[in-house]
Amino acid sequence: MSVFTSQAIQLNPYFGKVICEVNWKWSSREDDPFQDFDFWYVWDGEGEVTLNSKRYPVSSGDCFLFKPGDLTSAKHNPERPLTVTFIHFSAEGDHSYPMSLPSFVHFDPAEFHESYLDRFVQVRHSEAYGQEDEAKTLLKLILLLFERQAPDHQPQGDPARRSLNRVMMDIASHIRQDPGRQHSIQELAKEAHLSPRYFSLKFKEIMGQTIESYLIQSRIERASYLLKLGMNVSEVAEALGYRSIYFFSRQFKKVTGTNPSQLRS
Repeated sequence: MSVFTSQAIQLNPYFGKVICEVNWKWSSREDDPFQDFDFWYVWDGEGEVTLNSKRYPVSSGDCFLFKPGDLTSAKHNPERPLTVTFIHFSAEGDHSYPMSLPSFVHFDPAEFHESYLDRFVQVRHSEAYGQEDEAKTLLKLILLLFERQAPDHQPQGDPARRSLNRVMMDIASHIRQDPGRQHSIQELAKEAHLSPRYFSLKFKEIMGQTIESYLIQSRIERASYLLKLGMNVSEVAEALGYRSIYFFSRQFKKVTGTNPSQLRS
């Protein structure tokens, strides 16, 4: 587990997102290895990196963390120049966490790393209040996502299974965001690009409950919150799409064991 705090991160002026020049190349000398850390993410293009004598073909989604003492060289295809974000930083105190991170990973496209990287560059160019603290926090999040890409932190199972898990989690999140909508299994299955029957089976397998019970639970959880905010029972029932206050009350009690009027009082 990471114990690396944003306070331990020391930023320096070398950062940015650039399209590398046509004749760009990079090589560190044996008498001048890396002195700091350099997070280096490839957005687009085609090239090659040699890190401590190991060669890596690089393209979109590839990412390196160069560390103090590393010897590095790089080049790219002039017809497909690399677009990269680079962030140099150093660390105060114990360096064991950043030194323990992998040197190379390929990012899962489903991560939010690119948004964080763009925001980091944006905020570092600004003079907004607290920009340095925000940038350090963003870098810590970026490093956490980088660490997550390592094989021993990846979910077990084949890629198709992991992809289906993400789809079901996204649909579950969509339901929780809008519990008052009358979600139909047919619509949700279409969103997942599955047949209704297969979608229902896989949702139960992955989420641990049927899609029907998940829809009800999400609606009742939201109802409980709205009642605690001070809305009355009929207002909550209407807000969550119930045509009958009596049906709402029965369903609420079946799920929670309490009448909605008792929760409000």
